Amino acid sequence: GVLTCLDATKTGDITNTGKLWVYDKINRSISTVSIYNGLLFVADFSGYVHCLDAETGTVHWVHNTGAHMWSSTFVADGKLYFGTEDGDAWIMKADKELKVISKVNVDAPIYGTPMVANGVMYIASQTHLFAIQKK
Repeated sequence: GVLTCLDATKTGDITNTGKLWVYDKINRSISTVSIYNGLLFVADFSGYVHCLDAETGTVHWVHNTGAHMWSSTFVADGKLYFGTEDGDAWIMKADKELKVISKVNVDAPIYGTPMVANGVMYIASQTHLFAIQKK
């Protein structure tokens, strides 16, 4: 996979003049990026999560989850959330420095991106829907 940052003022021009930066270290990916505080987070199918500077494309860190990832990352409240095919629900700090906050196995593959609505985070595994809310 290749992640390319384009200059939107070039009206979609994908010639070299429209490219701001290119990152070609992503393996095959079916996810979209998450952007938070000038940082870009993207997962690839091989199970790597990449953190880049959104303006320059500079790599801050790459984390190997050890399992395939079919979904996108999600950022909320300064934290990065995602799941893996092995059933691991990950929470990391959405920061330039790699910091794993938590990893919980839900005993079934997670193929979807975590979502938030009305103060509740939803994580769907292949067998269950988890609703997580702060009391």
